[in-house]
Amino acid sequence: MPAGFVIRPAMPAEEPELYAIHRAAMEDYIVQTWGPWDDADQQHRFAGSWPDLRLAIEIDGELAGFLDLDEQGPTVDIAALELAPRWQRQGIGSAIIRAVQARAAELERPVTLQVLKVNPARALWERHGFRSVGESETHYQMAWQAGA
Repeated sequence: MPAGFVIRPAMPAEEPELYAIHRAAMEDYIVQTWGPWDDADQQHRFAGSWPDLRLAIEIDGELAGFLDLDEQGPTVDIAALELAPRWQRQGIGSAIIRAVQARAAELERPVTLQVLKVNPARALWERHGFRSVGESETHYQMAWQAGA
């Protein structure tokens, strides 16, 4: 893992840079699922979905991605885990997943998420013990439980 790996609360002023990471990480999968990228619509959706807990991922002082969590219900829900393409496939996502799993185990809650069917990240989640618990037309719903 790169030196200087930090997870911290994201700041609203970072929204444009976080949106650029979202577009770089997800545009291909969104286009495959729903058709042409509509930048105005995507920016509106991104700005309108700022969660209570959005964490910025920094590597060597560079904003590299974000993690959106929801711990308000009976589960720890990963609403998004997105890294800029240059930081993918380096173990960073795995380290973050393990940290979320450890937190959920402390809280004695399962972890839930959904992943686009066209997104190969499903294999990453499966490597970390997540199992498919349902699906929609566009997504797989997945869950992990400590000790399961």
